[in-house]
Amino acid sequence: MSRSSRTRTMLALAALSGVLAACVFVVSTRNEPKPLAKRPTEYRVRSAVRAHMTNGDVVVFHGGATVSPTTVTGIGQRFNVTRTLARPVTTVPVDSIVGLESFARYVNPRTLIYTPLGMFASAAAVIAIFGSCPTIYADSAGTQVLQAESFSYSIAALMSRRDVDLLNVRPDGNGVVRLEVRNEALETHYVDQFELLEVRHSADELVVPAARTSPIAVRELFSAPSVRDSRGRDVTRHVARVDDAEFTSDPALLDDAAAGVVPPTDHLDIAVPRSALAGSDSLALVLTMRSSLMSTVIFYEYMLARPGARSLDWLAEDLSRITSVAQVARWYTDNFGLRVQVRDGTEWKQVVRLMDFGPAAWRNVAAVIPPVRGDTVHLRLAFVPDEFQIDRIALSTSFRSVQPRAVPVARVLASDGTRRDDAREFLRAADDRQLVTEPGNRYFAEFDVGRSATPRTYLLAADGYYVEWLRPSWMREAGGPPFSTSTTKLDILRSWRASKDTLEARFFRNRVPVL
Repeated sequence: MSRSSRTRTMLALAALSGVLAACVFVVSTRNEPKPLAKRPTEYRVRSAVRAHMTNGDVVVFHGGATVSPTTVTGIGQRFNVTRTLARPVTTVPVDSIVGLESFARYVNPRTLIYTPLGMFASAAAVIAIFGSCPTIYADSAGTQVLQAESFSYSIAALMSRRDVDLLNVRPDGNGVVRLEVRNEALETHYVDQFELLEVRHSADELVVPAARTSPIAVRELFSAPSVRDSRGRDVTRHVARVDDAEFTSDPALLDDAAAGVVPPTDHLDIAVPRSALAGSDSLALVLTMRSSLMSTVIFYEYMLARPGARSLDWLAEDLSRITSVAQVARWYTDNFGLRVQVRDGTEWKQVVRLMDFGPAAWRNVAAVIPPVRGDTVHLRLAFVPDEFQIDRIALSTSFRSVQPRAVPVARVLASDGTRRDDAREFLRAADDRQLVTEPGNRYFAEFDVGRSATPRTYLLAADGYYVEWLRPSWMREAGGPPFSTSTTKLDILRSWRASKDTLEARFFRNRVPVL
């Protein structure tokens, strides 16, 4: 999809609410599914199906396949791990599959695919719930440290959009910023562009991406004087600084909300005396936060697992239509996300809604608060109970908008250090040429920023989307109807409360091996 087409798509939504490191093959894939026929114990998926096997092979059913709880059957070709040899096949056992995805393939040199040898050497034992979307790392004293999760909510091509994350990186002695990009989940990533944004600023300023505007540089940050949650708990110290004492919703509130005893809402009320603003009417709110795994439950359980094989066509067909995408987007924004509100007299007025947070990396984001009346400025952060973890709430009356310098990718290196100029060209512009990666893939993107004594902050702008793989356990189910936007917050909370402890215990332990 061209950048202009994506722009039209996002405006419409708003209105409605390769093989080896040294080898490459170039094709282009897109989802072009057809209607799904339901049978008593099996489903006929009419879009093309690709089965990723536990030994690294891939079986492609170009004419679709019949998916039962035990087998996937159709006229297919089985490619070995290097994708150099193929043989005909008609049936594969579900137990031998790591993941299943629907697609339509046509020859067009717009997509570059990496598939490293042996990436599924131990995949049969892997349950991937580390997260979704590319994870970005940078070196810190010899250790790769997680920096960001890019386009974590872009689950289909029509949802592809530019995502900006703050990085904690410095250029090396040669003026090079080097990032490691990983695919650590059972999904296919379609990366359209990576671009580094450089902001030069004074030593006492902190640069933060801001909602609905360009990044801002803030100085003289101070902690919120008073923060209380919806049950009256004083949580000021939990959000005073970046540490190990982040805010989470009261477990009793989650229990009551999941039981339907109380409304499914939580909030943090922030009170700032006018005297703390030093005569200024302007105020910037700076948050350090991340999502819980509740979004994972929504996507995995309700959108994919419960429908079973039917969700292959939902991903491929429904999410390729702007009306369906708009309906899903409107349902999600109506029910979830963090609402930043300000009290004006007796009314709470929304300033902005923050949506795009992943569950692994802490994210910094700012919101500019309009001038309000009264001796005290009252802010409210409203959200579904247990939807977010918030580590810091900070405020500033001294801030300015900044315009970053865009730095394109200078080099791309495969995991073995091989330079890949073809991949670099695919990542330098948002032009519908996509670098496609699969679980276990990793590569390095380098940016030439030069040397400078002036303080500089870097942000990563990423454009792309990802396609989730169906797990064998999901395919074994009989399969319910496709995801419905009639699903309520109460439904989600009940499922989240039932699975929360297990998911959180396994989250960082069970990750796709990175080769």
